[in-house]
Amino acid sequence: MSTTPSNFVKVADLKDVPEGTPKAVKVEGRSIALFQHQGSVYATDNQCPHMGYPLTRGRVRNGVLTCDWHGWSYDMRGGGCFTGGCDDLDTFPVEVRDSAIFIDVRSGGSKRKDAHFLLLKEGLLSEDNWTLSKAIAIMLARGVSEQDTLRLVVRHMGRHIATERGANDGGRELALMVNAVKVARHYEPNDRLIPLMMAAAGASGRAGDRPDVQPLPPPVTWDKLQHWIRGFSADKTWQGIEKCLITARRLGGHDAQIVPLLYECAVEPFFLGHSNNLLHLGYLAELLEGFGWDQVEELVCNLGAKMLGRDRGAPEELRLAAIQMFEGINTLIDDIASTTSDDPAAAYDEDVFAKGLLSGDLAQTFHAISDALRARVGIDRIVTTMVLLAADRMARTPVNLNPGWGSLSQELTLASSVRTAQRYGGFKVGAKALYHAAWQFFSDRWLNIAPRSLAEPLSAAKPDALSEDTGLRAVLDAIETIQVREVGRHTREYLNAGFSGDRLLSEMGQSILRDDNGWNLLHALRVVFDEWKLCEGHPARNQLLIGLARWATDARKRTGSQSAAQTAQRFARGQTAVDLYES
Repeated sequence: MSTTPSNFVKVADLKDVPEGTPKAVKVEGRSIALFQHQGSVYATDNQCPHMGYPLTRGRVRNGVLTCDWHGWSYDMRGGGCFTGGCDDLDTFPVEVRDSAIFIDVRSGGSKRKDAHFLLLKEGLLSEDNWTLSKAIAIMLARGVSEQDTLRLVVRHMGRHIATERGANDGGRELALMVNAVKVARHYEPNDRLIPLMMAAAGASGRAGDRPDVQPLPPPVTWDKLQHWIRGFSADKTWQGIEKCLITARRLGGHDAQIVPLLYECAVEPFFLGHSNNLLHLGYLAELLEGFGWDQVEELVCNLGAKMLGRDRGAPEELRLAAIQMFEGINTLIDDIASTTSDDPAAAYDEDVFAKGLLSGDLAQTFHAISDALRARVGIDRIVTTMVLLAADRMARTPVNLNPGWGSLSQELTLASSVRTAQRYGGFKVGAKALYHAAWQFFSDRWLNIAPRSLAEPLSAAKPDALSEDTGLRAVLDAIETIQVREVGRHTREYLNAGFSGDRLLSEMGQSILRDDNGWNLLHALRVVFDEWKLCEGHPARNQLLIGLARWATDARKRTGSQSAAQTAQRFARGQTAVDLYES
């Protein structure tokens, strides 16, 4: 190809592109489609902006180019899309000189500099994972600020949940959004597409309109608002809670007190059995810390109110007994909080604690927590035990019957969330949250998993393989070929050999997410990333990775789907169907 002094580059002779016979050419690494139509020559990106099908296989009529795959159509000269809202086609200036075709790929291209943001908004409203994946893939490829992208996602989620979702659905979507972002940040930008797509999917849905919630007229004080919020939570009146929260925001000076107050309500005895409140309040607190009140006020005030004012139904016999037992524990916690702080050297028999927690007897389960607190064992130490008990049960659960992955994952995530509750709510909130987590272990007494000492290693066997790479490959192959019984052994042997657990966790996370199969495991994956660091030094720490590997393998019912996110990643790099059809 010869070049002119301008940006125009010769790409073909006019005779090579007769009317009705398009031609694809490569210019600066891009596949460009050339058309001669009604006496004019046009140059467009050869990749359909919808899903990447080669447009040289499309149809042309009256200056409109239509893709043969899904029927999306475009103005050949300007690139405007007639089918989608912002999927415009890149077009390029063309000159015909002495029967030769020259194009300028540097001056052409997209007419909408914010097309990726428009596409993201479209995906958020339509709940279409392909559109979300494509928008995020383009942003990652162009180096768009991830924080700016997430601000848009968070704002949309606030209005979506406020107008379309209740406490349960809103909480699930919030969990998906926050945990996906947390997982994404463990990877380099090029490997973040799938978790970020999951985050956007969690935030997506219709976002209706509603009048702004007006604050109560003066005179209103913070002390009065606190009293009302607690009363509305007990009475299951979420609208009153939201009104009070908005009023508190407008009063000013009390922002730092709002999340602790929400936590204090969430650990009340009547919320036993509704412990998702603890998880979801933690996610709201993390979003607030990351984005500030201006971005998340609607989400925090609305969803926080819906969770604390939710209908809880009449408690069944065992839950009623637990609530009555819990009410007496408040005095114990007040006494402990008013005296000596945690004692790092406090005597703590972890086996005795675990035996009580897993006894299947409600009184023993709660007494295990109370005895540890009386001994001034720190909440973080207790949480570590509870987290690793859940992980150990995941690592050893029988798979020939119902393995109870969902219940075990709830034990794991709920126990870990107590750390967050203590961080944002203080000692009393953290201590009460322990009993809510303990209730989950009691509720899972149906699981057929014999208790054992966490200090006792399961096996000291090491792999026959001499290298870390070979050991890692054995674990990942077992996951991908659905060998549940083998993956635990491979993971244990890999770790026994002293190979990198950080590397294994990172690679295992990518395997879980790669084919969009990781939706149900995402929350546990985030917790394992967190707890792998926090539980360092404990003899049962490896059970975190063994349990996750076994669940990931059992959950892998389909392989090789490489659905929306993988296609979008190739699309953003210009490597989709065009390459397949041109090769």
